[in-house]
Order: sequence, then structure tokens, then C-alpha cells
Amino acid sequence: MSGRFSPRAWPSVNNLLLALSLWCGAWKIDTLESPDGGRAALVVSVNAKAPRPLVVWFHGGIGANNPSKGLLAAQGLAAWADSCGFALLVPSAWPGSPWWSASAVSRLETHLRQVGKRRRVDTRRIVFAGVSDGGSGALWLAAQMPALRTGALRGVAVWSTDPSVLVSRGAVLDPSLLKGIPVRWTAGGRDRLYPVSDVTAWWSRLRSASVPLESRLDPEADHDMTWHQQDFARVPAWAKPRLR
Repeated sequence: MSGRFSPRAWPSVNNLLLALSLWCGAWKIDTLESPDGGRAALVVSVNAKAPRPLVVWFHGGIGANNPSKGLLAAQGLAAWADSCGFALLVPSAWPGSPWWSASAVSRLETHLRQVGKRRRVDTRRIVFAGVSDGGSGALWLAAQMPALRTGALRGVAVWSTDPSVLVSRGAVLDPSLLKGIPVRWTAGGRDRLYPVSDVTAWWSRLRSASVPLESRLDPEADHDMTWHQQDFARVPAWAKPRLR
């Protein structure tokens, strides 16, 4: 699938994506499949003259039994990725294979191998990003993939997340495994799911583990990305120096 952004693709960030897409070339969205049935979207610019660094986006709301949810999320992010000079990989997670599982690690490894064969994508330069469950997943997967941490992974950006929820789901985030990986973490002061006190406790843990943390608190923001449009627009400026 190729084309330009449709405002109906992701209503919660329409204004942001339209602002980011003042100039935007054509892109192509390919579907990737893994042996466990998971489907991911790969967004690449058809006009790229050199391989582009890769942003891996981890969607939130994994309660739906949908191994293809990443395909829908990619529709709303395609213009952002293309106009900001990234290739974009959007995998999927679901209750039987959440982000914080061995199967998700295997699935992501499969997708990265698939993406690495594309001439317009540079998998030696990667940033993870995610919201809510996807934010916890981005942090957990970064901690569980040492081969990426020691080279390709240049940073993790998350919004409206609280890794404390992993404990009740049979997983745990060890901040020491993120040592040296830049993390950009945005929280909402009125997040209806994750109290600020819980999030700031995690910020302290990361700093104590020598994680380079850029923490951001929007006092008026609630849980979803609707509240973080302006902050989301700043991510390319944060990511690009790390992806050189």
C-alpha cells in the first residue's frame, strides 16, 4: 500500500501528523509475517536515496486478540515516519503473546531479520518507541535483547507507561539491563491508569541504574497519545542525533 496520509487513519493524532507532513513523499507499507502468526507493518519511503534508520513502534492496548494490530497503528504513523526520515516497523502483540514474553522477543528478532534485507532500511541504527502497554514492552524488550543494546539500539522513547504492571503479568523490568541506553519517558499528571508517584519511582530506579533518562511530565495530560501530540512532535529532534 502506498500514498499519503488519510486523516481518518488515526483520529487522535490528526493535527500532529498534518503538521509534520507539510512536505511528505510517497511511502510504501509492506506486511511482514512471523511463524507465530504475528503480522507487522514496515513503512519505507519510495524516494529514499540511502538506507534510513529504523524506529520500532510498539502499540498499546494488547488486550484485543488481534495479531495484526500493528498494521492499523502503522496507518496513522506512516506520514510521520516518512516526513521525519525514518523507516518504521510496527509489530503486533496480543494476550497470548504480549510484548513481555519470549515469543515477542522471537517475533521481533524475526521481523528485524526480515527488515534487514530491505535496501532502504538500516537496522544498525534503531530506536524503540511505544505507548502504554507498548511503552512497557519497548523498555522490557530493550532489556531482553543484549545484541541490540550493545550496538544497534540507540534509545527508547515511551509515553503513558508504568512497568509495574508487568509484575502482575508474570514479568519484571530490570533497570540495570538498560544501563547506558538513552530513555525519553513522558508521563501525564492526570493519567487515569498510572499515578505519577509510580512513574517517578521508576524514573529514580533508572537513574540509579545509570540509565541516561530524559523525563517529561505534562501536569494536565491523561493517559493516551491525544494528550501528548506536541511532545510526540519533538521526538525526531531527540532521535536523529542518536541515529547518525
